[in-house]
Amino acid sequence: MIGRLIVALLLLGTIVRAQDGDVTLRMIRSYGASDERLPPIIILKSTESNDVGSDFVTVEFDVASQSIPNLYARIMHCTADWQPSDNGFLNDVTNRTSLVDWSIAPERSKYTRYRGKMVFPNPQTTIRFSGNWKVTLYNLDNDSVIGETKFFAVDVRASMRFAFMTDFYQPRFQVSSIAYTIEAGVSDRTSTLLTTNLHTLALYRNHRWNEPFYASERLMSVRNPSGVGSNIIGMVQSGKIFRLERIPAQNEYRVLELTDMARYPFVGAPVSMPLSDMRRNGTFIERADDGAMTTRGIVGANDEFVPVEILLDPNPGGLSREDVFVVGSFNNWTPDKTWMMWYDESMNLYRLRQWFRRGRHNYLYATGRLNADTEQIMDLSFEEFEGNTASANNSFIAFAYYRELDYGGYDGIVAVGSSTMYLGR
Repeated sequence: MIGRLIVALLLLGTIVRAQDGDVTLRMIRSYGASDERLPPIIILKSTESNDVGSDFVTVEFDVASQSIPNLYARIMHCTADWQPSDNGFLNDVTNRTSLVDWSIAPERSKYTRYRGKMVFPNPQTTIRFSGNWKVTLYNLDNDSVIGETKFFAVDVRASMRFAFMTDFYQPRFQVSSIAYTIEAGVSDRTSTLLTTNLHTLALYRNHRWNEPFYASERLMSVRNPSGVGSNIIGMVQSGKIFRLERIPAQNEYRVLELTDMARYPFVGAPVSMPLSDMRRNGTFIERADDGAMTTRGIVGANDEFVPVEILLDPNPGGLSREDVFVVGSFNNWTPDKTWMMWYDESMNLYRLRQWFRRGRHNYLYATGRLNADTEQIMDLSFEEFEGNTASANNSFIAFAYYRELDYGGYDGIVAVGSSTMYLGR
């Protein structure tokens, strides 16, 4: 019995940048209902009170193509650590959709031409099982993969409450050492769940769906970032308390306001920031948008991608010994080599020229090491240029995994919750 379902469609930003035929995916994202500030979570049916979720999610993707491409999306169920479920009951090759609402970019647009929107669920797709789901976007002309995203489905059979505590850790750089210890208590008020089958909790910062923290009794393949500890400390009201320790607090997000047409006009060439960004060590000026990209208020004639030059002053402190990246809502908080900055000795600044969708963006500066062979970024960290502060109002979203015994067994999700350092609920 499926019971009450919540579906949360999350963007993890895996994009194939090489052209497949005449189609190149530039960007993909998802959000709750019609509000891009909401986390992409759908409540399909629930008798429980829940402040997380919407009636549906919207998935947007921008493509460069000579004409409107023939695309379809297929969904696949995965285990708690995102491995495809080897279960024919769960993964049906016909569970796919081609229902796309297309719009055209402004005529002057050079970087992208069409924007597609999909709504989930829709008449062509069904989500019968809770757990992790992967969405793969295909080019129908040659059946090549264009890109991927992910979503969660939650069968609400347990409640979740949070406890936030400030903590400390040993940072690699000379920055503030503030961290969080977060406890998520998962309780089965109906006494219908087997406590031994409640095995994993995954914790995310809102809108940053590629950076999970895990507390698990069963997952042996996942590793938390260096220094982050986890524990399952006991049972409470027919449930468990999952504990994650020494999560760096990080900082309030910086804001890139590309809605300002006077400061960032479209001139066909990169427009530089009026002033370079500076290092921070736990200080910030303004509140951001919890990691979201917001484009409301942008009229159709200006709803485009614009080239912008980002400038960062490494002083005081000097050059980083590692590679420096710009990470934010414009690249789904998942950078690649195209988002790596270079140091201009004549200007004494780090610089990056990239295309950004016009809107209000949240972002941070990160350091790491780009592997030239695999093109993966190793040990990505936000410490050096941002520091940490417990005053940052970043929310966290957690999912509790349960080993369902039906249909041969699978990892389902039975609870979801969201909170901040200030709420602690």
